[in-house]
Amino acid sequence: MSSVIEKLGLAVQRSVWTKRAETWDHSDNPGLGKVVEAVIAKANASSAYEVLDLGCGSGQLALPVSSMVKSVTGVDISPRMIELLKSKLTQNEIGNVKTMTASIQELNFAQGSFDLILSNYALHHLSDDQKQWVVKQGFHWLKPNGRMVFGDMMFGRGGEKQDREIILSKVSVLLKKGPGGWWRVVKNSARYLARVQEKPISRQAWVRLFEQAGFSDVGSDTVVAEAGIVFGSRPS
Repeated sequence: MSSVIEKLGLAVQRSVWTKRAETWDHSDNPGLGKVVEAVIAKANASSAYEVLDLGCGSGQLALPVSSMVKSVTGVDISPRMIELLKSKLTQNEIGNVKTMTASIQELNFAQGSFDLILSNYALHHLSDDQKQWVVKQGFHWLKPNGRMVFGDMMFGRGGEKQDREIILSKVSVLLKKGPGGWWRVVKNSARYLARVQEKPISRQAWVRLFEQAGFSDVGSDTVVAEAGIVFGSRPS
């Protein structure tokens, strides 16, 4: 039964992000841009690096990183997102980015395949168990001294002061927008409480996952109110 539910969830995610692809591609969100910049800054990319971008979308992270490294493998669940990325690669004559249409949970790379694993605003759609799996697999996929940097929505269930401050700030902004904002509060609250679509966890929880998987030099930073980055290295 669990496998059936998981397959259904993947089908829903694939459909949702295929429909949202154009909107996401043309999004001009300054907060999202800041998270991308923070991920790249912490990546410490090198021209010899082979990079994996999990949930690459239409290339918000893969495209700028491609000019800094040897190669990038971009993976996304949405065929339309991959189409948009391929179009940009052609337009910009970028030849060192390979694309894969697949869910993150379906990936199976050999040990030591990458020097750097990145992700931006994708992993909050995974369940907590799936997040743990991705971190453990990322450790396995990295070469010794390899690095992993994730940017994402990072707040928990309200158990910590920082979580409550983030939630209250988001609610306050929406309430000021009138009936449309009120409806979004109701809709988003239901999703948040039911853990539907968006399932963020706190920076502290991400740090624990990295440490439990064996990463060293683990750290995290807040970038904007609801988003941050977590990073760590695989010991040599």
